[in-house]
Amino acid sequence: MTFHLIVRRKRIIEKLIHLPRYMEMPPFPCFMVDVSNCNADLISDFLQERPNQNWLMMADYAALTNHQLWTAWLFSQRAFATGRALARSLDAEFLRYIAGTHHVSEAFKKVGIQESHDKAWIVNLPEYEENEGEIYPIVDLKQSEEIVSSISQKLGLQQIDGIPEVTNYGLEKLGIDVTELDNNVEDIIIGFTISSDLNS
Repeated sequence: MTFHLIVRRKRIIEKLIHLPRYMEMPPFPCFMVDVSNCNADLISDFLQERPNQNWLMMADYAALTNHQLWTAWLFSQRAFATGRALARSLDAEFLRYIAGTHHVSEAFKKVGIQESHDKAWIVNLPEYEENEGEIYPIVDLKQSEEIVSSISQKLGLQQIDGIPEVTNYGLEKLGIDVTELDNNVEDIIIGFTISSDLNS
C-alpha cells in the first residue's frame, strides 16, 4: 500500500507542531534489526548493499516517535531543496536533525551505530512529489520491507519486532531534558528536532 502525506513548505514549524496528535500519518519506514553478532565492517557493508543514499542505519534508541521521524525527514528534504543542507547527503542531514545538532560529526557520534550496540534501525527516507508548494511523501511499506529483508540476508542481520518508542534512555542519549513522561513529551521532542538549525 502506498501512502501520501501532504505538508505545506510554508509555515512548516507551525504546521508540524499543531498537527492533530492522532492525525492519520503513515508509519515511518524504519525497521529494527539485531546487530549483536555483526562485525566492525557492518556500516561499510551496509553502504555497499543499500539501494541509494535514502537508506541509513541508526541507533535503536534514536527513534522515539513517528512524528519525530517525519519532522526530521521534512526538514532534511527542505534543507536540500533550498540549498541550505549542512550535510553532503540526505541520510546524514536526517541524522543531524534526529540528533538535534548543527554538526554532522556530532550526529554520527550521538545516533550512529557503535560496536557496543545490540539493535539498530534500518531507515528508508521516502521520495516525494511536489505540487503547488506542497510535498507528498510517497511511502511503499511493502517495497521497503522487501529491501530490508534482502539487505538483512546479505549482511546476516536478523529482523526483530520494534516500533519507535519514547524511553528515558533514548531521551538521555539524545540529550533531551524531560522531567517526566507526560503528554508534552512529543512536543519537546519535536522542538528538539527543529532546534538542529539553531544548536551550534
